[in-house]
Parts: sequence; structure tokens; C-alpha cells
Amino acid sequence: MAKQSKSISKRDVMEREDVLDAIRAADHAAQGNDAAFLELLRARVHGAGGGRQRSIGPGGGRRLPMVNHAAAARSFEILKDARYLKNARALAIKTQGGLRVIGGQEVPPGEFLDCVAVGSDTVWGCTGTLIAPNVVITAGHCADFATRVYFGVNVKKKGQVFKVKKRVRHPQYHKSDNNDVMILLLEASVPVAPRALATKAQIDKATDGRVVGFGHSDAFGSSGYGIKRQVDVPIASSSCRGKAQGQTDTMTYGCDPSLEIVAGRPMLAKDGCKGDSGGPFYVLIKKDEWVLAGATSRATKSSMHTCGDGGIYARMDAYRKWIGNIPGVQL
Repeated sequence: MAKQSKSISKRDVMEREDVLDAIRAADHAAQGNDAAFLELLRARVHGAGGGRQRSIGPGGGRRLPMVNHAAAARSFEILKDARYLKNARALAIKTQGGLRVIGGQEVPPGEFLDCVAVGSDTVWGCTGTLIAPNVVITAGHCADFATRVYFGVNVKKKGQVFKVKKRVRHPQYHKSDNNDVMILLLEASVPVAPRALATKAQIDKATDGRVVGFGHSDAFGSSGYGIKRQVDVPIASSSCRGKAQGQTDTMTYGCDPSLEIVAGRPMLAKDGCKGDSGGPFYVLIKKDEWVLAGATSRATKSSMHTCGDGGIYARMDAYRKWIGNIPGVQL
């Protein structure tokens, strides 16, 4: 087992060096053109055999729109969004070729303990975040099987499991897109530090965030569920109130104004995936201090792949008052 870990570590180091070289070359060649930078980076990494498909995301996984192949070109609308392109380039340079640039790595033990797997009595299928000692927030569309939560790094390994006493889905939840949030009141308090909710100002200021979840790890959303993974993604729209290529964010991405964040398509096609539903979208407000900015809801309206074309996240500041007014919740 130790020999295998050493081999993986060496591979990851080589991959990091390849991506770092690609970032430097793309940054130099693109000069002031953010779109050219991203195109050059992707071409160089994939051309060199890098960019391994290690995205993050059974059951009530992140909902996905039906693909209309006649409108397939729309899946790349985000690559025409100047906000996304600027933030993607900044994220690549900021992280300097770290593994999170190419998306999806396992979360080390001891980190993001507040991120939990959510499931029924027999199967795990969603993700959530502990926001108070006995309170987990997840996606509203996970309601049909949210009877327990798991604290740990792999649902097949030892961890702590807590039963759900009560589920409270947002009163204006629709079975399509809107208000896709739900509170789980646990039977007992958890000896884990809850995650603070981000303020409006903190979310508005963010240019990227970290998605964490137990979801599937392949681009088709068919395998790999159960291991806690993380990936950093650029933000395209922090409040669904802007425009890209003359179209409103709502038209382009299918998000709800003031209620949702649009992030990704990650630089090398890594993203949240099925099973990451309800999981955290963190933003970093200062060194090593992450706050909960969003909860994973669904793929963007223009997605043509199961995973990797960008995601929509419910903004936590928009639901803070509702959460705080639920009986038994103390933020």
C-alpha cells in the first residue's frame, strides 16, 4: 500500500510540473488575451497527455438538463464570458499549477470535516455541509432519501453517521430549478466545527471558489461516488445579474437572479458532478479561512455533458434569514 501511494505522489508531482510549464507558456503567449490564454493552456496540457479526467460528483445526484444537440454550441457559452475568462486566468496563475488547477483531488483527512455525504438508510447519493452543531444544508431535490449523513472521507470506510430527525425543504422549492435548498435537523449535535455562511459582500467579491463533494469522478457521472474530493473553479456570475455576449445570465445559464452563483466550466473540464448535489461551494476570505458561499444545485442550462460544463449554486446569503427562522436552528 505504501508503495502505491509513493507512485501516485510521483505522478502527481510530474503532472503539476507539466501544468505549471503550460501556464507559464500560455500566459506569455496570450499576453493580454484571456480567451487565448485558456485555449493555449487547454491545448498544451491535453496535447502533452495531461489533464486527467478527475472531476468531482447514485441516486439524487446533481440534476442535469436534457441535451438539445441542435443547441450544442451553447455548452461553450461560458468560454465567451469575459468575467469567467478573466477569473479563470487569475485562478491558474494564483495557484501556480497546483493539482486543483486541473481539477479534482481527494480531500486529505482533517480538512473540510463539515462536508458530509447525504443518503437514505441503504444508499448514499448527495452531499451537504454542517452549518450548526445539529444542522446540515443540502439540495432540495435530495429530499426523497435524506435520512442520514456521514462524516468522513470515504463512505466505504469508518466514519460517523448521524440520523436525520427532520427535513425542511424551502417553501418555494420547485421541482425544476428554483430555491433548491433543504435543511436537515440531526438527531444529535456533531463534534465537528460548523462552517460559517458567507456574507453578501464576501460572495460578491469572490472570483473563484472550491467545490467539495462525494460525487462521481468520471465525466459521465457513472462511477467513483463515495470519496470526498475537491476542485477549484472560476466564477462566471456571482449573483446571476450580469450579461455575457449580450444575453442575460438567466438566458445564458438558466440561473435565478440574486439567488444563485454560476461557476466553471473549470479550466480543464473538471467540475462538480452527480452526487455532489447540495455540497459546499466555499470561498476563501483570508488565509486558510473558507466560508460557505453556495450549495451545489445543478448543471447550467447550456450544458451538453453530464459533468464538466459548469454548475449553478444556491447563494447562502439569500437563504440566511429563512434558515435562521427554522425552529431548532441556531446559526
